[in-house]
Amino acid sequence: MPKAKVTVIDIGSKSIRVLIASHGTVNALSVCGYSESEYAGYYEGEFLEEDKLLDAFSKALLSAQSVANHYVDKVYVGVPANFAFCKTKTLTQNFGQKVRILDEDIAQIYTMADDLRNPEYVLISASPISFELDDGTITTSPVGKKSNKLTANVCLIYAERGFIEKINAILKSIGVGSVEYLSSTLCEDLYLLPKERRAEPNVVIDCGYIETSVSIVQGEGLLDLKSFAVGGGHISADLMECLNITFDEAEQLRKQLVLSVNAGESDDYEISRGGSVLPISMKKANEITYARLEMMASLIEKCIKSESVTMPYYLTGGGISYIKGAREILSSCMEKNINLLYPKDLHLNKPHYAALLGMAEYVLNNRQEEGNKSFISRLIEKIIKR
Repeated sequence: MPKAKVTVIDIGSKSIRVLIASHGTVNALSVCGYSESEYAGYYEGEFLEEDKLLDAFSKALLSAQSVANHYVDKVYVGVPANFAFCKTKTLTQNFGQKVRILDEDIAQIYTMADDLRNPEYVLISASPISFELDDGTITTSPVGKKSNKLTANVCLIYAERGFIEKINAILKSIGVGSVEYLSSTLCEDLYLLPKERRAEPNVVIDCGYIETSVSIVQGEGLLDLKSFAVGGGHISADLMECLNITFDEAEQLRKQLVLSVNAGESDDYEISRGGSVLPISMKKANEITYARLEMMASLIEKCIKSESVTMPYYLTGGGISYIKGAREILSSCMEKNINLLYPKDLHLNKPHYAALLGMAEYVLNNRQEEGNKSFISRLIEKIIKR
């Protein structure tokens, strides 16, 4: 029997990425088709060059379909942190006697927690950070267990309705019949950090091309989610402006940066210009990059609550993860030990693929048979439509 395929779309701040995947042997992720299309990205909640967005989606989706030899009718779209926010609530449900906890009890808690009455936002995720039983047991899966009360710390993630309506219109125009939305940040965090590590909170910094998200993940949910419009592309812009080179030349230079060396006055990077080699002072380029990383460290710290000081910190995404020494500089500026997170997939084991792979893994692990959606899935659909 052929394995079911799912199609996920990651809307990055530089590229639209499409992955068609299934579960292979021992439920490992099997890549059937992949494609990406660069576009102008987004800035502070607005798409740049919006008139070219349809073309970027169409190219990426059609190319992935061709590689996978698979017609796509349904897609799962990741909502970037820039177009989403999360809230957490702690609620206690008293049953009056010891009962076996059911799906309906969990759904009731999510219904109680979802008290946002703002038509500009749509609920896209409801997940547990933790549940506590009457004997003090902490779990993320209380269904089937007995307790006379249930205390829940839950995470609700909302997306901007305008974002969803825009993407719906684009996908409908290129023949996609059904769309579901996910939090790309949550999926990425659950994918990169094993369940046992998520028993306690972790800070995940995803630095992209022109956006950086900062999330705190615990259990199956997010305790916090923030973002700001600075990424790896700003380093290229700084290099361009300060060194009087073109942006394409600055992009060349950014890929060569080695910040871990103590560069001397005579040390140079070399970039190509019109068929010849142009030397660039290593010391000056590194100083420019350091200044931007110092600024980014300050912005990251502003996103994190003071009680997060003892949490583990991780860095992923394509913005600065590939710059040698960038992680160490960020760690030094923030006085935190920051570790790099890489995807587990052998074919796409680069930080900038983390969100895409996380969404595919999430969908494949949670996908219900057609027409057999869980009670909670139906509840979320009902809330979205109200």
